[in-house]
Amino acid sequence: MRSFVPVTLDRIVYLAAVLVAATMAPAAAQERFRISANAGQQATGTTVTQEQTFDRYFEQGSFTFEPTVPTAMIYDVGIAVRVWKALHAGAAMSLFEKTDASTLSMRVPHPLQFNRPRTATGDVMDVRRREVGQHFMIGWNISTIAESRRRTATRGLDFTLFAGPSIFVTDQLLVSSLMLALEKEVLPFDQLAFPGAQTQTVRENVMGYNAGVDMTWRFSRNVGVGLLLRYSNGKKSFTPTGADAVEVTVGGLHAGGGLRLLFGSPSPPRKPLPPIKQPPPAKQPPKGK
Repeated sequence: MRSFVPVTLDRIVYLAAVLVAATMAPAAAQERFRISANAGQQATGTTVTQEQTFDRYFEQGSFTFEPTVPTAMIYDVGIAVRVWKALHAGAAMSLFEKTDASTLSMRVPHPLQFNRPRTATGDVMDVRRREVGQHFMIGWNISTIAESRRRTATRGLDFTLFAGPSIFVTDQLLVSSLMLALEKEVLPFDQLAFPGAQTQTVRENVMGYNAGVDMTWRFSRNVGVGLLLRYSNGKKSFTPTGADAVEVTVGGLHAGGGLRLLFGSPSPPRKPLPPIKQPPPAKQPPKGK
């Protein structure tokens, strides 16, 4: 189940984008392509819930493993190319990685008595989650610079509203089995010590989508800084060896900022050269002399 920082954060971003689009006239983007590099925060967390049953001592036992993926740093690089007027096409790659401890709880049948299950809870260390996101986008650039100044201005603010598909190469550690052994237990078997677990890191390619806005403040013709807000999402079932499938949700709200490099901007029109002054015509001698 996915948890969000404030629930209304996506709506605020959406309304801001709509207001900008409604109040600004679309501008013909000046640069041919731009490169962005960002660092920021994955501002939403997610919890993976793995529930598994197994047979033990002629009864059914179960365990629940709930690794939580908290908010953490995210890194992003991208490129966008102008294809027509203010229409851009591009791609970006994001990296998110976090390792933490997670809780594993279990319910194990009694080896000598029916309907007398024992319970135990412990931590599984070094639970790793890694997402490499490949985000493809189509975007529309909106400039705040007056149209009459767009060829000569070297400073200004612009927005790119974008959306497109995403592919997440995702690694998630899951529990494949419990390390139960009768010889490790102590008579009369009424208490169960946490036995530990066999784990497996499962890798899957998860299809999803992305949408957001990139804001760029250009302080020279080719260099600027920017703010990126991107929401992405995808879901897929991960199946560790010997266990049931587990639904994993990837992506989230990415908020960050960084450097913008803009290339192919046309130079401002040159001022016309002043007309060459022609020498005054030579005086002609009067006729008849």
